Amino acid sequence: MINLSQKKILILDCQTTGMHPSTGSLLQIGWSIVAPSTLHEFEIEKWTLKLPKEEAIPSKIKKMLHLTDEDLKHSVEPKIVFEKLQSVLKELGPEPIVLAHYAQFENSFLKQFYLEQRQTDELNFKLLCTQKIAKRLLPHLPSHNLKAIAGYFKWPNSPKNEINSHVSMTIHVWLQLLPKLFEQNIACSNCLEAWLATKYTNKNQGAYHYNIERLERLKLSNKPGIYRMLAEDGTILYIGKATSLKARVNSYFRGTKNRDRRKLEMLTQVWDIETIECDTPLEAALLESDEIKKWTPPYNVLLKSDSRSLIYYNDDYSEYNADKSSIFIHGPYKTYDALAILIEFFNAFKTQVNIEYRDAQITPETLNSAYSLFCAWHQLNHQSIKSLSIRSSLVIGYKLLKQFEKVHRKGSFQKWWTNEKKKNSEDELVIEEKIAHKMARILIRAAEAKRKNRMILRLSNATFIIKSTQKKLTLKNGELQHTFNRSMNEPSGSLDLCHYDRLSILLSALNNKTITLI
Repeated sequence: MINLSQKKILILDCQTTGMHPSTGSLLQIGWSIVAPSTLHEFEIEKWTLKLPKEEAIPSKIKKMLHLTDEDLKHSVEPKIVFEKLQSVLKELGPEPIVLAHYAQFENSFLKQFYLEQRQTDELNFKLLCTQKIAKRLLPHLPSHNLKAIAGYFKWPNSPKNEINSHVSMTIHVWLQLLPKLFEQNIACSNCLEAWLATKYTNKNQGAYHYNIERLERLKLSNKPGIYRMLAEDGTILYIGKATSLKARVNSYFRGTKNRDRRKLEMLTQVWDIETIECDTPLEAALLESDEIKKWTPPYNVLLKSDSRSLIYYNDDYSEYNADKSSIFIHGPYKTYDALAILIEFFNAFKTQVNIEYRDAQITPETLNSAYSLFCAWHQLNHQSIKSLSIRSSLVIGYKLLKQFEKVHRKGSFQKWWTNEKKKNSEDELVIEEKIAHKMARILIRAAEAKRKNRMILRLSNATFIIKSTQKKLTLKNGELQHTFNRSMNEPSGSLDLCHYDRLSILLSALNNKTITLI
């Protein structure tokens, strides 16, 4: 029996249009041969398969795989790719072994691939899983996902989810697992198969193992600040803020139950933590926002600038532009916020077309009935739909918002509605009543967005005092200033996302009364 270290092995990865052959197709397949003579030189082959003409590739799949029109133009017939795979398998010699990470996924699509090309779903190779091997050998790791294991073994972090990246990581993981298998006296493929086939339970695994020493974490400061989670190569995986750096950072490393899977994947890759102390939690929040935009860490979702943008509307809100000008005067607004939803709803209302509501198509007649109910409930003059405008709609929204905030705290509408939804209070209402309530919520949220916009513009050139330290913060056109050398009346240009998020943080602090405006 050939020793695993002396045997040619195929590392394989599949990318698909769905999670199972019943809902998707094999879209890409890639592989590389790991041979004893070329342990540090790997050639990866990648093939994009032609799909049936009636099948469209979901946009999120295209984005995730970085698929271009050129890639699709050069896609290959599945039969040719199948023949290529058979040729590579022959090169492996007798009893070929194929490795994939989370091979359960690849297995179902490969079986379907074989069924379509050979009229049998029986694979002519042994498909083994590096994730299962890793779980057995390293049971105390927080995560056994491919990125997690690769990062644990010091592979540079890659945000890309695509064939070349996955095959490269799987090769690296396999080469790191091999010595650990030998330590368990597992040296041949049959031994490995038999070992994987034995029943394995790890219910009482104990605490997770991390690359960061506990004593090092406990040395962190209790001051506010930001922290950076670093991969072995120094890549910043995540940036966060903290009221107490010591308490916040150490909270990540406690407990094993009901933990967020994505967070555990990240923590498995963390080899170091950097911190920057701040005088106050507010300054930590401001620094965090700027740092996330500067470094775009892969595990930060909020506050990034690469997936968000701001827009400015013209006078009647019928058009928008990325830049402020004499025409596009209202803004900045996020591209799909409460105001955008109001405009979308308003346009459907004015043009008397069907709209979608909870997976149902709502007719203009139903909309008109709902509008009549809405006006009656809120004691509004029943204006003709033709006379309505976004401006007049926002006036109504402000009226409803003020009525709501007379009873409830300012800025509490979303929290109130979240609690109301849990009560299922609208379940027994007819569709017209549900839509009338929906109209009120859309208008209130749009009014909140408009109010926030006005405050952000006001705060973009302002000075604040942080109450806890009496420290002064001054902004000029959204930028934090140490000294003012120019007139405060100088006209400001377009605010970018960095300004917008910074001003949103300050507005929240102002509402929470941790700062005062002077």
